[in-house]
Amino acid sequence: MSEFEEFGNGAIFQKLDKSDLKSLQNISKVKNFNANEIINYENDEVTKVYFLLKGFIKIYKINRFDNEIFLYALKNEGLVTAFSLFETSYCFSNAECIEDSTLLCIEFDKLLQLFQTSQTLALFFYEQLEKLCNLLKYVINREIVYDGTAKVAYMLANSLDEFNALKKQDVAYMLNIQPETLSRILTKLKREDIVETSADGSVIVKNHSKLTAIFI
Repeated sequence: MSEFEEFGNGAIFQKLDKSDLKSLQNISKVKNFNANEIINYENDEVTKVYFLLKGFIKIYKINRFDNEIFLYALKNEGLVTAFSLFETSYCFSNAECIEDSTLLCIEFDKLLQLFQTSQTLALFFYEQLEKLCNLLKYVINREIVYDGTAKVAYMLANSLDEFNALKKQDVAYMLNIQPETLSRILTKLKREDIVETSADGSVIVKNHSKLTAIFI
């Protein structure tokens, strides 16, 4: 069994029949990236569409002071590259591997041609693009609507395992807040009896309704 066929059996590909998978295989290759390796830079023209098969990727931009602005992370199977169907596409942001990762690299122009012959394949990628749009909606809320406390509360409510698996400085980076701010917010949430800390340092949510009320 080839690498592509192995990953083609993943849950995310179940909507595609064997014919569509074969067509996708013909215009793709499986590529391994090392940790800290760049997949694409912001404003690169999209000639390849990358699809995460396994690994951990961060999506970020660089501001005018050369500082990284974290947008979101991808840990599950899913589309990495956003693209347009109607005009020349350019990468919206930088994509970098946090750990060794495996991606499907798809020829973009040939993928667009496949959309004309396979409604199922076109719908599959449309759904993946919609997921990216939802991630960006979350980023807008996090960076414009949410204050620091709401950012932390949202992550605790929706990604508690990831919060506890990461170092606190990495959590702070992902939320675009200072580590000291994160510590103060956690202390506040403990004082208000919304969360507590276990013996191993993991955060435990004690009151989900109060936690979600912070960001809703």
